[in-house]
Amino acid sequence: MAKEIIIGRSGVSPIAVPPEKDQVNGSHVKITIGDDGSWTIQDLNSMHGTYIKDEDGDFQRVSKKAISENTIIRLGREGHNSFTFMAHRAIDPDGSYAYEFHELKKILAELMDEEEQLGATTSRNMTLVKCAPILGMLLSMAIPLFIPAIQKNPTANMNLTRFCMAGLPFLVGILIKTNTNAPKLLKQKRMKLLVCPRCNYPISDFDIQNKHCSRCKAH
Repeated sequence: MAKEIIIGRSGVSPIAVPPEKDQVNGSHVKITIGDDGSWTIQDLNSMHGTYIKDEDGDFQRVSKKAISENTIIRLGREGHNSFTFMAHRAIDPDGSYAYEFHELKKILAELMDEEEQLGATTSRNMTLVKCAPILGMLLSMAIPLFIPAIQKNPTANMNLTRFCMAGLPFLVGILIKTNTNAPKLLKQKRMKLLVCPRCNYPISDFDIQNKHCSRCKAH
């Protein structure tokens, strides 16, 4: 039989929502856990809405949506008067935050892999930038050997040389430029995803690895 859990500021909520979180209704949201283990969230016509965090760390407003046990949910608009929690807390409201920290460690590992891949890509791009002029020169020398018409035409040969010497580095530069925002975007993603499950402030890698928050002492 499916299990329905109502969460809000009323006394029937299994999760204690602090009274100062006045963007949260008495019965704000319903989480349904099906017999097949599926999770669904449904907003109960709340005044300030229900939001779930996507894979990039941004909150999206929902009315009814399939979620997972690890989905981060925010009741109310962004700000100190809203309330944020992981869906898992609906079935383990009074336990420690060990489950949430375990999930944070997995997210941290994924982000570190992304950073490693980005570093490798950046290194390759820098090598391309350094080598582009040399490659352009070699290309300008090689093409006429295979196309006799260019070799016999001084003007065409000169234009080819100019294109290879200047055009190739320019094209490489355009390709590299598309990745210049990647480190900044990854850093922003880090700040959004790696937050304490209790106080919702950004948390350090050290705290995640040690499963505690230096700020609010959650563990």
